[in-house]
Amino acid sequence: MNFWLCVLLLAVLFDIVIGEPPASFHPVVWMGKLIKILVRGAPVRQRKLYGFLMVFSCVGITILFGKSMEILLGTEVPGMIIYAYFLKSCFSIRMLFVCASRIKKDLEAERIEKVRTDLKTFVGRDTSQLNVHQSASAVIESLAESFVDGILAPLFYFLLFGLPGALGYRMINTLDSMVGYKKEPFADIGYASAKLDDLVNYAPARISIVFIFLASIIFANPVGAIKTSIRDHNKTASPNSGWSMAAVSGALQVKLEKIGFHVLGSEYEDPQLFHINRAIIIVGLSSLLVIACLLFIGSVPLIQL
Repeated sequence: MNFWLCVLLLAVLFDIVIGEPPASFHPVVWMGKLIKILVRGAPVRQRKLYGFLMVFSCVGITILFGKSMEILLGTEVPGMIIYAYFLKSCFSIRMLFVCASRIKKDLEAERIEKVRTDLKTFVGRDTSQLNVHQSASAVIESLAESFVDGILAPLFYFLLFGLPGALGYRMINTLDSMVGYKKEPFADIGYASAKLDDLVNYAPARISIVFIFLASIIFANPVGAIKTSIRDHNKTASPNSGWSMAAVSGALQVKLEKIGFHVLGSEYEDPQLFHINRAIIIVGLSSLLVIACLLFIGSVPLIQL
């Protein structure tokens, strides 16, 4: 079997069996620490220029690190394990589903205050007044959006550029999540991060509807997934996140609403708690299809991961 296919399979195995490594040993945590250091050193003036330089430096260092590992470790078994460890850090399937399932259980137990607190780390919105249906909507939206930036996109760039591509994408996405805001103090310094994140997610976001369509064929509404995604994808503030969220909305035939910002699938009813489980299944099947697609492409002669 192709060496890089083995790396991919081992990374998936790490994710499913072990989950996230401790924070001290997590490459994404290292990325976050580097970003914090550079943000603290930001000048008072020329912050937008500094933001471009920060992005260039962070992404450049990450890609060089990944490329250096490829050169130094080669294609022996010890290298395979190290590659898989770093590739696993670029995507997260198990943690996404565990978090969503935990919130669903809290909603079933009517622990709404705990849900509102937990959702603060799960979604980017004010959660203090969310009711049960709005909380379910937030979880389903996060599952759909995370399918793109937490699973599909890093593996997409692994396919195109190997481990440096996956690590480079994860750095860009981490930069966007930490400083890519439109409000101060990150309006200028995070401008480059936000725009680059929009750019690298452009293709994966649109490709995502194919996998969600296929994953919906068995028990959901695949036609609804495509129709709602095409109609409602541009209703979100992000130019990319609406594609997968609207597709899941149509597949489940539920309305997904971020109060004061957007409504996807407005003709449908509010989501119920069981819809969270169905969203997990759709995103889980979609993730399996992505992995299967990469394995197929990597096995085709003249095409290598």
